[in-house]
Amino acid sequence: MNSLQEILKHRVLVLDGAMGTQIQNLNLDPSVWQNAAGCNELLNVSAPEAIKKIHRSYLKAGADIIKTNTFGAMDWVLDEYELKDRAYELTYEGVKLAREVCEEFTDKTRFTATSLGPGTKLPSLGSIGFDEMYKGYHNCAKAAIEAKTDIFLIETAQDPLQIKAAILAIDDAKKELKTAQPIMVSVTIETSGTMLIGTDIATAAAILKPFDIFSLGINCGSGPDKALPHIRALSHIWDRPISIHANAGLPQNRGGYTFYPMGPEEFAKLQIELLKFDAVSFLGGCCGTTPQHILELTKAVKDKVPLPPKGHLEPCITSLYESKSLRQNPPPFLIGERSNATGSKAFRELLLAKDWDGVLNVAQSQTKSGAHGIDVSVGFAGRDEIEDMRKTISLYNTKIPLPLMPDSTSPEALEEALKHIGGRAIINSANLEDGEEKFHKICSLAKRYGAALVCLCIDESGMAKTKEKKIAVVKRMYDLALTHGLSESDLVFDMLTFTVGSGEREYFTAAIETIEAIKEFTALYPKAGTILGVSNISFGLDKNAREYLNSVFLHHCVEAGLTFAIVNVKNTLPLHKISLDDLRVCEDLLFDKKPNGEALFVFISHFDKVKTQKSDTNDEFDNLDTATKIKTLLKEGDKERMLKLLSHAKDEISPEAIVNDVLISAMKEIGELFGSGKMQLPFVLQSAEVMKASVDFLKPYLPKTGKKETTLVIGTVKGDVHDVGKNLVDIILSNNGYNVVNIGIKAEIEDFIKAYHEHNADAIGMSGLLVKSTAIMKENLEELERQGIKAPVLLGGAALNENFVEEFCRPSYSGAVFYCKDAFEGLNAMQMIEKKQ
Repeated sequence: MNSLQEILKHRVLVLDGAMGTQIQNLNLDPSVWQNAAGCNELLNVSAPEAIKKIHRSYLKAGADIIKTNTFGAMDWVLDEYELKDRAYELTYEGVKLAREVCEEFTDKTRFTATSLGPGTKLPSLGSIGFDEMYKGYHNCAKAAIEAKTDIFLIETAQDPLQIKAAILAIDDAKKELKTAQPIMVSVTIETSGTMLIGTDIATAAAILKPFDIFSLGINCGSGPDKALPHIRALSHIWDRPISIHANAGLPQNRGGYTFYPMGPEEFAKLQIELLKFDAVSFLGGCCGTTPQHILELTKAVKDKVPLPPKGHLEPCITSLYESKSLRQNPPPFLIGERSNATGSKAFRELLLAKDWDGVLNVAQSQTKSGAHGIDVSVGFAGRDEIEDMRKTISLYNTKIPLPLMPDSTSPEALEEALKHIGGRAIINSANLEDGEEKFHKICSLAKRYGAALVCLCIDESGMAKTKEKKIAVVKRMYDLALTHGLSESDLVFDMLTFTVGSGEREYFTAAIETIEAIKEFTALYPKAGTILGVSNISFGLDKNAREYLNSVFLHHCVEAGLTFAIVNVKNTLPLHKISLDDLRVCEDLLFDKKPNGEALFVFISHFDKVKTQKSDTNDEFDNLDTATKIKTLLKEGDKERMLKLLSHAKDEISPEAIVNDVLISAMKEIGELFGSGKMQLPFVLQSAEVMKASVDFLKPYLPKTGKKETTLVIGTVKGDVHDVGKNLVDIILSNNGYNVVNIGIKAEIEDFIKAYHEHNADAIGMSGLLVKSTAIMKENLEELERQGIKAPVLLGGAALNENFVEEFCRPSYSGAVFYCKDAFEGLNAMQMIEKKQ
């Protein structure tokens, strides 16, 4: 069989179209679902000929690649149908069916691609653990390899952390079974312009670049026209093939049935437009596309040859939301140092107190101060470092927009951190203190998880103090790191510095040795980086004096070629804000310009008379009025500062006005930001948590109305297992003072009615992702009407639209019906219901 790489030199490859909508069109006998309606993967064993029929129709239409019916075959997805133990079997049979049909066609090479979707849980939001997700993908990957799959396709991805788990699972399965199938990755970009978790295509590319994947692309979410700007952006930065298999336009709900508006000819014409971008090599269909769409696409791509990849991406690290070049202009890359249990007593005490809001606030304050990334070091005596790392990194992963630098001497703690970082991290650090074995272990972690790596100038004899020793240790570590497949641009070397404030003769030239080592290193390895914990130079000196010495030292190190600096950004002074006298005294000490250590005594004496020019306050924030401060802190998700502010704000503004006029108004603005794609989901949830804490704080001061808490019963309707949207509604409403009774997924109308009566609820909320779920909602309303229930009903879900609610739902029910396109419209609906009580 010819390789994908070889074939793409001569022609574009076509993926097949939709599986789910084709299954729906078959109108299968209910018995084939075996009490697991909606589990398409079960059909691989209960109705294999039906699945083969779909595969065959796409192959007849000319598809080169057949996606297997295994999109949701992972055990944690099948568990929702009580089929968890059949994950291997259903994957194996799904791949086997596709292979058998491909072998019927001999006119050209046909490929079987094992489709692996994201499931219904996002690891970055904590709904599933990395290890559980990895195990599920690994089991499916082994089954697919045993069934002789040609390709792995990780598709419809919504969370980079999920993609990492899948890639690692597949890679490990391939190594165990000694095979080499290529991995294709395809993400879903929502109409907001990002993946559901908030990652845009450029950041996704930066996160995935270090991994051994064959292609990156986009599927689902929209039609090919809406995907065009994202494919264009990807073509500029991606250096491998690009894929696109789009929907037949944005889905419409017509009377409870899905309708995709884009016909085969229009679809093919728009897809072909994407071939003008470099590296676009795979075209195909997703939801709503049929064999007719693929037939037209096959005709359109005849004789088309993909343009070669020309994309270039500067070395960078990322959060879930943005990337930061490893080469900042102007340098250096500023790493915030305050989330460090060893270096910061305040942070250590927050960990001891398990004050996670305070822990978060430390990183938030560094973000506001202008840091480019955050160092996270939680290890100290008497604590479980792995558990502290897990909790802290999980918190920072979604709630801090900056890249993270997990910092530990423990490979186990570092790996725990990497399993909870969705972006591309930089590890701090590896060294040779314990010999080469541990160094290799940490390098392996960097390679496995796609991270950059800091290497410290330490070997078996200790920390390198002279320029000559530093360079010798660096050369050794550099050569060892490259054996792991890490590139020069992935590596950052810490030249280490020692305090010039101790008075010990050995360290009079500590700054000089470090600066000279940076200069020589930069000449030797121009693509690698250098880093310093800058404040080490002033250890033991007065706090205010340290700010000046650290700032001057940083300036000279940057001039020597330093690219990274671990600093307290807030307390770093630009050189133009340092007087000539202060500068001279600092440079005399750094460059040992006075005999017998006299420069240190002059420095101490001088700065005894000088007060810091830095202020710990944020003047811009302080000048805001109280209501605006409350709104600002809610948007920033800053619970700690919010509660401090409310303690005296309640004396200036009535607590009732704070809740009804200020906080609720701010939440509406947050909803608008979310709806327009200007605020990512995790930050919305963070603001919602602050809202709840604020309301809880103010409750004792609110007027006692005697009115019961407004209650909503919410669930995903019968036959639907999707709950991300429903759970978001739960969080938003709960954190805004409403009582939410969440009855889970696949809820029968009897479940809704029972919970409604048991909890004396004020409203019922029905959610569902599938189009068939909208028909269930209509049936549920009819049943409520038959039983004489008039409670307001909230309807929401991706397949629902306002027209369907108006034309098919509202006439079926005499109670109030609210169409809620997102969680914030659900909040608006509940506020209206509450006012009418």
